[in-house]
Amino acid sequence: MKIQLASTLPFTPVQLDTRHVTPRRTVGQLHGTQDGVEYRLPVYEFRHSDDDAIHYKVDMSEKVFVDSNHSLSLHAANDSDVEASEGLVWMEHDDSVTYKPYSFLVMNAMSQLVGNWDGVVYRTPSGERLRESAFKATLQIIDACVCPTNGLWVMVQLSGEVSANLPPLNANIRQMGWVPVAS
Repeated sequence: MKIQLASTLPFTPVQLDTRHVTPRRTVGQLHGTQDGVEYRLPVYEFRHSDDDAIHYKVDMSEKVFVDSNHSLSLHAANDSDVEASEGLVWMEHDDSVTYKPYSFLVMNAMSQLVGNWDGVVYRTPSGERLRESAFKATLQIIDACVCPTNGLWVMVQLSGEVSANLPPLNANIRQMGWVPVAS
């Protein structure tokens, strides 16, 4: 399997959430703990203020908690130390959170995909399978999305030989699908 990156678009994945009227692209995630439980929170923007403080634009209702079994659950939060602005709030950085940019998370997930991939491509994120096995195909990473409870997925375009049991992909047919890369 060979992986190619088509552009930098996957470094700002779309946050899939039914509450969004229009899709939002995220630049990273905040990781922290609340009441002893780990959580993740999408970051849409960040800025530095004149006093060198870092602020993250987040939607607190998108906080996802990770339980001891590494299962994810959504939780609407009400934090008093944020300013509301059209559903999104600016939160000041403190030492209780860690910021992880999606550029790093996507590159790390792609490098792990090479050794850990099960060869399955899906029609939609967490949807039906598009193909049984694409181990020998070249995966061109086109875009990415984050499902609140299903993790990070990349959109791929397949080319080349797919498997010994299937004929090579027809160059005239666009073979696109989704591959999970991180939870």
